[in-house]
Amino acid sequence: MNFKNNKILSALLLLTLTYTTGCYKDKSNDGLTPINTVQITDPLTAGTVTVFQGDVLRLKPTLTLSMTEKMDKLEFSWLVYNSNGQISLASPRAVISNQYELNYLIQGEPFILGEPYIVRLAVKDTETGVISYINYKVSIGNKYGTGWLVLEDKAGNGDLSFIFPDSTVEHQIYSSRNTAPLVGPKKLELTPFVITDGISDVGKRLYILAETGSQEYNYLTMVKKFDYGFEFYIAPTIQKPTVMTWLSTTSGSTRSANIGIVINNGKAHSNLVGGFPGTKKWGDIALTPQGTTNYSLAPYAVGGPGVAAMIYDNTSKRFYNIIAFSNTPGAGSLTAFPAIANTPGQFDLNNVGKTMIFQDSSDVVHTYNSVMKGDDNLPYLYRYKTANTSTATPNLSISNIQMNAPGILNYTAAASSTNTGHIYYSNANVISRYEVGSNSIVETYTFPAGENVTAIKYAKYNFNDKEAVKRARLVVGTWNGTEGKLYYFALSQTGSIGSYTKQFTGFGKIVDLAYKY
Repeated sequence: MNFKNNKILSALLLLTLTYTTGCYKDKSNDGLTPINTVQITDPLTAGTVTVFQGDVLRLKPTLTLSMTEKMDKLEFSWLVYNSNGQISLASPRAVISNQYELNYLIQGEPFILGEPYIVRLAVKDTETGVISYINYKVSIGNKYGTGWLVLEDKAGNGDLSFIFPDSTVEHQIYSSRNTAPLVGPKKLELTPFVITDGISDVGKRLYILAETGSQEYNYLTMVKKFDYGFEFYIAPTIQKPTVMTWLSTTSGSTRSANIGIVINNGKAHSNLVGGFPGTKKWGDIALTPQGTTNYSLAPYAVGGPGVAAMIYDNTSKRFYNIIAFSNTPGAGSLTAFPAIANTPGQFDLNNVGKTMIFQDSSDVVHTYNSVMKGDDNLPYLYRYKTANTSTATPNLSISNIQMNAPGILNYTAAASSTNTGHIYYSNANVISRYEVGSNSIVETYTFPAGENVTAIKYAKYNFNDKEAVKRARLVVGTWNGTEGKLYYFALSQTGSIGSYTKQFTGFGKIVDLAYKY
């Protein structure tokens, strides 16, 4: 009985205390100080903000204060972290600004190209300690992802320009992001597929070859990564690169590197990417089958399903094969091709007897056009393939003819079509269209006097040209002694040059072009 009375008494006491406390809070409201409330809004938070590397991320949300005079009592903090859950659910946080309006240059850490981020603004009322937040979803893009990369010579130093798919142009890309001069620019080398050499992060490669200062650059930002010598186990004593590329035995969108080839000072160096783990660099000078370095290579290297790397020696005037990684001693060395039967139309890869002056892809996949100069000072066209269809002896050679192509031995720039059987080449200010089938010049185009052609590249596809007639493009660089210009020619389905469709100005002397994608 006493136990029940105690429970009732305790309940009554608790009720009384609760009632009393409530009354105290109600009565105390008369003495409260008004609190400043902060609201942060921005319609940009409904989507994803994309900002390019090298540009400034600008964010300025709207602040709504219940007491506007308290603005000076606010503290701001912009925080960023990677929101890719596959990388880490606890990504490092970095404060990038303490200003109300964010103006942050996207260049290196903490931002990585292609990754998603949360950029958070925290607004703290220093009087009350109350913090308000707003989150932005930000993606880092690369505006130099697709377009024509142009290598220029400006009074002996190299620079880069970029032509975007919408035909806008940006100049001085190299000089705006690299401090070391690029002396004597010669060639662009871009890989169309991903490389896993262990030197750089997995991805495509960009090399710029020059008289001095040849280097590897970040494929996305075009900022210098490594000097030329760093790419070798032992840097060459003489550095005169003409080729620095990666070759694949496959084709299409699934290509991957089987071997890396450098031609430096006329000698071959290889990178056997598939044979061992860890960092892979270019090795020492490759030797001939006789164990010597008595050779001088033309500046071309190609590969395919039938041969890892095919090169041409202008000393012995013959082709060599470089085998990719294997358990045989021949890997990475110059290797002769097996003898072939005396088949009409074919030629002996090991005994051509002429000097190669130009080579490019043809209108047949894995087939190449090689222009040779004979001892008779006449031009010859040798066609061969890197896809072997014979299980007995290789049938890589296709044909050879004496060319009826006036001026081709002294060409200034050239490119083969991969749509039609044509080679486009220039002498001074004239472009000639040579037709393989008829062995003749079928069309010429003439620029103004004094505006000479310095570079030609053929592009089979362009994403902005939807009409079938514009599915191929010839890109031509010229120089008049003062200014470099670049032209687009929308080739017809039969390869006709016609008239140029676009002109771009403001370049230095254009020495090379490459389509970046």
